[in-house]
Amino acid sequence: MKVAEEIKIPHQTGRLLSLFRLRPFDTSTVHGRSRERFRRAVMTTVSAGGARVIALLVSLVTLPLTFKYLGPERYGLWMVLISIISAMGFADLGIGNGLMNAISEAYGKDDRNLAREYFTSAFVMMLGIALFLTVAGAAAYPFMPWMRLFNVKSAAVAYEGSHGLLVLYAWFVISIPIGVISRAQAGLQKGYIPQIIGALGSVLTLLALLIAIGLHGSLAWLVLASTMGSVTATAFNGWLLFHEHPWLIPARHAYRRSAASKILKLGLLFFVLQCAMTLGYTSDNIVIAQVMGAAAVAAYAVPQKLFSFVSMLVGMGITPLWPAYGEALARGDVAWVRRVFFGSLWLTLAISVPLCTLLVSAGPWMLRVFFGKSLHVPLSVLVVLGLWGVVSAVSAPMGILLNGAGVLRLQTIIAVVASSANLALSILLTRHFGVVGVCSGSLITQVLIAIPFYGLIIRRLFKDIANRELNRECL
Repeated sequence: MKVAEEIKIPHQTGRLLSLFRLRPFDTSTVHGRSRERFRRAVMTTVSAGGARVIALLVSLVTLPLTFKYLGPERYGLWMVLISIISAMGFADLGIGNGLMNAISEAYGKDDRNLAREYFTSAFVMMLGIALFLTVAGAAAYPFMPWMRLFNVKSAAVAYEGSHGLLVLYAWFVISIPIGVISRAQAGLQKGYIPQIIGALGSVLTLLALLIAIGLHGSLAWLVLASTMGSVTATAFNGWLLFHEHPWLIPARHAYRRSAASKILKLGLLFFVLQCAMTLGYTSDNIVIAQVMGAAAVAAYAVPQKLFSFVSMLVGMGITPLWPAYGEALARGDVAWVRRVFFGSLWLTLAISVPLCTLLVSAGPWMLRVFFGKSLHVPLSVLVVLGLWGVVSAVSAPMGILLNGAGVLRLQTIIAVVASSANLALSILLTRHFGVVGVCSGSLITQVLIAIPFYGLIIRRLFKDIANRELNRECL
């Protein structure tokens, strides 16, 4: 048995290394399609990790430069502008995610005309949203109380901030319709392309900021420089997408009301799902601040940042499976979906359990080294956060499978119920047990509501698919 294991480990390692190649596998066979899905998923994961590292390095360079150049007040104003735009991040109404699902379905059916209809219809809807935001922004801009909005005392700083917001808002509006490019690439399981180009865009942003600072540009010019990388990267992505897939180029005759309706329905469900998750699982700091005061937030927020690394790592590994599931189900490769899903569950456990255990054990030492005696975090908080890290990592593959399969209605209902229960329970437990109560609320609702019901839905999904396959064989 020991010899068998010694043979098996190099064999599995060799299979994994064989996926690191630029040339695609032959997709005319079931085995070839399976390996090609894995290849694209691995490339997307690796490129996403590389892009994050490059973006972090660029931030480490630009943060001190821009802070020193702008000064505390204007730099803080820049961060406020980014926060305002970030709060509008759901403006696409989930249409981007709906398009990704639709494209993966059309790709699984090898139907180029259907893919073009989906892409064109989504692009038209995104243009409509961008047009509405343009009109609304133009109408509201002259009447905005800038000094009160930015909470600054200088009219000159407020004036500069208003111009910076105008530039950032214009970039945001433009990014809505052209955002369909990266969503289509993700639906085609080529998410590694925007990741790689985005990393190059981060470097371009650094160069643009250096030029703006060298020319003593205003805040508005620095904001413009900060968007240059993403705009250029998206434009290049568009050229790559349409060069390789010219049949996706939007056309007037390709717009279909039925396609738009399908994507919008999917998108709205994704929108509600995202809002529910945001409400339930990103409001912890607000709960602590309201119940215990702002001074108590750090005892939760700082260690929570450590454990969020586990979720980020798991997310990078399994998110590429989302469009792969959609394409595989459209082709009827149910065995592959089942095998990969259960494999991803074991993989997330293999990653999250050791890492969370390490963070719980080494957490007190790490916090003491970086923050000294100024921050006291009870061991109970680290333990509960460790349990939460494992539970959230396990629930992630379930959500990815349900998203890829388009099972959104029941998932959204469960998310709304779980998030609402989590918020209420977190408030109650925080009042009785302090900081540990807020993460306990998240843990309890995930274990008692979300995971069991997601498991039942997945079981029903596989059963329904098996019945459909059986009926098809009988016919």
